[in-house]
Amino acid sequence: MELFFYNERRNGPPNTNRFKTKRMLLTVFSSAQPSAVSQMPCGADKGQQIQDEQHQLLQLSAPYSGGMDCYADDRDALNDFAKYFNNAHLSDMSLAVGDELPGPSADSVPKHQKWNGDKKELELTEEPQCQAMFGPFLRFLYCNHIVLSVDNALPVLILADKYNVTGLKKICIDFAINYVLPELKLKDLFHLWFNYSTKAYHVPLIKVCIGILAKQFKELATSDDWAPEWAELDRDQLIEFLRSNDLVVPNEFFVWEGVLKWMAAPAHPERRGTTSSPILVQILPLIRFPFMSTEELLQIEDSKLAKTPQLSKLFTQHTHLAFKFISLPLASRTKLINETNGPQFLLRNYTEVQWDKRMCLTAEQLYLRNQDHSFKVTTKSSSLTLPSWEWKLDFQVAQNLATVSDELRLQLTAVDVDHSCRSVEYMLMLCGQKRVLRTVTGTKLFTKSRFSAELDLRGKLALANRWRLAPPTHSPPDHLMTNRRPTRTPKPELTKPLDII
Repeated sequence: MELFFYNERRNGPPNTNRFKTKRMLLTVFSSAQPSAVSQMPCGADKGQQIQDEQHQLLQLSAPYSGGMDCYADDRDALNDFAKYFNNAHLSDMSLAVGDELPGPSADSVPKHQKWNGDKKELELTEEPQCQAMFGPFLRFLYCNHIVLSVDNALPVLILADKYNVTGLKKICIDFAINYVLPELKLKDLFHLWFNYSTKAYHVPLIKVCIGILAKQFKELATSDDWAPEWAELDRDQLIEFLRSNDLVVPNEFFVWEGVLKWMAAPAHPERRGTTSSPILVQILPLIRFPFMSTEELLQIEDSKLAKTPQLSKLFTQHTHLAFKFISLPLASRTKLINETNGPQFLLRNYTEVQWDKRMCLTAEQLYLRNQDHSFKVTTKSSSLTLPSWEWKLDFQVAQNLATVSDELRLQLTAVDVDHSCRSVEYMLMLCGQKRVLRTVTGTKLFTKSRFSAELDLRGKLALANRWRLAPPTHSPPDHLMTNRRPTRTPKPELTKPLDII
């Protein structure tokens, strides 16, 4: 329903306002189609017809008598409050923050709060970098507006956290994620934003900072230039790194060596010996022991730290699980993963050529239907003629009209098959950020003439509706993991692959 009133004011006695309806246009839209527009006619019975139309209007508005929330432009209303900011004539007190600022007026204080007008000046203690931004911060409380830049976003966020201004927190975090963090030097990102976000526990900021620092994790954990920063990481900051699946590292043993270096920092004796037990309880579950080699696991178990009587049980529960995972055939690992599912079974971005590979999926790739996407993968080889094997994994989210659901379809192609065949056992894992969501295993034989095979996922990987409708907001899978192992070649005349199981 749309109502338009055109009113004309008439002169009358003092202190009275008389309005006469000059013209009224009433437009009513029913659920089926809009009705005709009725206008007030002119003539001798005009007054009576006005009353009839007003009566009809009251009848039409009866179903809406409960009322409707209507809002004008917030900026217009908030601009009226700007007159109270930094105005000596409308101020009841002064705030001393570096330079003196007129404080809030009693008129701007909500009526349910009791105003204490005894103090005429209040001194606030702020960090030096925040003092220059306290004026714009205070003005934001009046008119909900502030100008942010690369230089002032962090001081404003510190003030918003201190005084719990929720709206300003969100503005600063969004601004930093989109405009500040991507352009910062790595040292500035670490010392300013990463240090503060972990202390104030701003999860979105931590996630973006870790995503950027993860690409340079090898340099951060080993280089002399970053040695002071690595040694002074607090436990929570180290845990944030270890939680990340995006660390770019040669292998998982490299991550463990970085942890040992952190624990051996001379200025932190609490990280060493038996006093390190509370730290290890939190750190060890985040190390991906199942993706280490047996030699590396034995080296950890034989270390002085793992042989400490008070700490040995903390290590063995993780290393024994890793030994069991490595020794089992791929088809038997699914049960073990389901029983002890967690981050220890999630790959990182390893740069060394291994049998395992992690491939990241974007929300757009999961959302598009019947679109082909490809990953190129390099793995170890069991052939004497090739040091490594090249693969191509094609996938698409396909609509299954028979079951009215979406399915993930994958095709694995051996790129450089030579005269020897590739008989491989594979395990495909669809993973989220914290755990394995689905696992599929099987075996395939690749030859020079049959170099491509579709992985049989029918009835095994049907994507749930929550991933199909809105992947970005419903925690969809974010990466695929493939594990391949050579199996015995069915043709004895061909080169026999190594049996590593």
